Amino acid sequence: MFKLILKSFLIILTLQFTLQAREINLNTIIDTATKTDKHLFVWLHKTDCGYCENMKEFTLQNDTIKAFIDKNFIYVHINVYEKDTVIYKSFQGNGREFAKKIGYDFYPTSLFFNEKKDLILPEVGYIDNEIKSNEQRFFTILNYISSKSYKKMDYEDYVFDIQEEL
Repeated sequence: MFKLILKSFLIILTLQFTLQAREINLNTIIDTATKTDKHLFVWLHKTDCGYCENMKEFTLQNDTIKAFIDKNFIYVHINVYEKDTVIYKSFQGNGREFAKKIGYDFYPTSLFFNEKKDLILPEVGYIDNEIKSNEQRFFTILNYISSKSYKKMDYEDYVFDIQEEL
């Protein structure tokens, strides 16, 4: 009987630790990204979102994009339905409150931050486009951020320059 109670207690304790919410301190993560000459990429998404699932499966798990993100970014995902605590500048709250606070509560949304903890570029939504695939479009965004081209020009000019080169 004692073994059964102990086993039950250990199972409950293990479940409790695995179900605990995370603390996502974006300020600290941005500092770490800066020290490693990377940018912070935050992906906001929610459970049961078809567009979020498509972006996760076809864009973020694309081998080329995944390798590029691993090399050039610190990647953090925030499921706005989870009870994680997000800390950003003076804000502290859950993922949904964070999304509303920064003005991007449409999912999926990709957010890119610089060393000053400023939002460089928000990319809202997942677009399945036959002219230019979402993977190609997203790779262009990643290159724009990682090359620090945002310091010289806005994203539209960057895309225009790339098209001119082709």
